[in-house]
Amino acid sequence: MAAAKKHILVLGAGISGLQTSLSLLRRGYRVTIIASHTPGDFSPSYTSPWAGGHWRSHAGTSPSDSALRSYDSGTYKAWTQMLNAAYTTRDAKGRAESAVMGIRYKSICFNPPKYLDYLFKKVQELGVKVIKISVDTASGLSGVVRSVKVVLGKNGLDEVFAMVNCTGLAARHFLENDEAKSLFPIRGQTILVKGEAEMTRTLVGIPDAPESEMLYVVPRPGTGTTILGGCKQVGNWSEEVDKELNERIVARMKRFGLCDELRGQGGDFEVLSYQVGFRPGRTGGPRVEVEDKGKIDGIWVVHNYGHSGAGYQNSIGCAEEVLRLLEPLSIN
Repeated sequence: MAAAKKHILVLGAGISGLQTSLSLLRRGYRVTIIASHTPGDFSPSYTSPWAGGHWRSHAGTSPSDSALRSYDSGTYKAWTQMLNAAYTTRDAKGRAESAVMGIRYKSICFNPPKYLDYLFKKVQELGVKVIKISVDTASGLSGVVRSVKVVLGKNGLDEVFAMVNCTGLAARHFLENDEAKSLFPIRGQTILVKGEAEMTRTLVGIPDAPESEMLYVVPRPGTGTTILGGCKQVGNWSEEVDKELNERIVARMKRFGLCDELRGQGGDFEVLSYQVGFRPGRTGGPRVEVEDKGKIDGIWVVHNYGHSGAGYQNSIGCAEEVLRLLEPLSIN
């Protein structure tokens, strides 16, 4: 339809920005991406490459989590449809020793940097224009809109009718105080080890461990590596690797036998690297909605950020919600 030919600016090129762009392009919109980081960059402030890379819903059963359940299930359904003959299933083993409850389900594991590269290549094949630049955030949301208009003009591009804000934690730099205060980092620290674990596993509620620490094992298929974690440290901005935390992760992996298949003859893991990243936390969960102030400098703004550690698993579901929100705006 004619409305679908309209030009949309996506701000941000993490998992949310790239998936939103791809969904928009497939619906027929023209898309431009403006981002300070793109796939291939490895900065703690660019969260997406550091993820473990598996589907595990964080949603509960309460009515307040209904949107989150919808986002997660939408992505799960889409991913399972993408699987081809190369897809491998593995039988789940028993739960960890001393665990009081276990949940077994079919999950999907992937290599986040490769998946980001796939999405980035796909959107470019479909005609997206990518402009790698930082925009002015000192003058609030209206200043960001003005800044992107200038960038578009300098690149010979026509104005957009809508901007989708997929900036994650960076949104705190230009949103109003109350909303900015709702955004916070959830620091993660992981260990990349040699070998692919038999399956993804998660263990929470570890005895004698702070609530912010848990265990998870996430194989990265096709890479011969696995991510071991980890922690969810709310409000912690430290980019330094915590050596003591690494030691606790390794000791607990051995204690509970979560991935003994990765241990060598001497009983140790072959560590390849350590990494730190910041999940984009938000009080109240993800914000996927139209800016309530109406058009900003003649442009509609749709927000899609605050996904915490669930950015991948609700990426497609959230992108579909963005499309739903844009549809009536396109007609006006």
